[in-house]
Amino acid sequence: MSRWSRSVVAVGVGVALLGAVGCSPGDSSEGATEGTSGAKPSGEVLAGVDPCGVLSDAELKSFGLKTEGEATNTPPWAPACQYQGDPVVASIHKETRDTVNSAEQKDVWAEFDRTEVNGRTAATAVTGGATQARLCSALFDAGQGMIQIQAHEVSSSDSLDECAKALEIAEKVEPNVPEPA
Repeated sequence: MSRWSRSVVAVGVGVALLGAVGCSPGDSSEGATEGTSGAKPSGEVLAGVDPCGVLSDAELKSFGLKTEGEATNTPPWAPACQYQGDPVVASIHKETRDTVNSAEQKDVWAEFDRTEVNGRTAATAVTGGATQARLCSALFDAGQGMIQIQAHEVSSSDSLDECAKALEIAEKVEPNVPEPA
């Protein structure tokens, strides 16, 4: 399989992951409105976060990523920015329907390990369908939602810890997004 094919597979797995995380019946954000909760809906709290603008060109280059990201709005509650690079392809997702706590309750995970990103509630996670794809996500709370960084190794050397790389990127993204609400 070529690098391009693996990247396309990784993007597909990532979209499937977001769909599984954001659409499951256990979604705790449904039914809560500004009138009933007294808080702004997560989409409003995170409205100013541009997944393609949370890292500087210098930060992107430091991870081996190209500075031109490709914005996606699929699914609409989790807009993202995909960056090609070497040794990883990475994406930054703004998730407005889940937090780390609610995401942990989903049954899509093969691995879900709690951690922190610069003091925020966080986790590294691998979906059941991504265990062979060498794709790992770092999730951390932001606003009333979360930010998800996905890292996928583009070579077949198996020398990269994708979860460590996703956490490394998350630590640079974290100061640029709202505090958890």
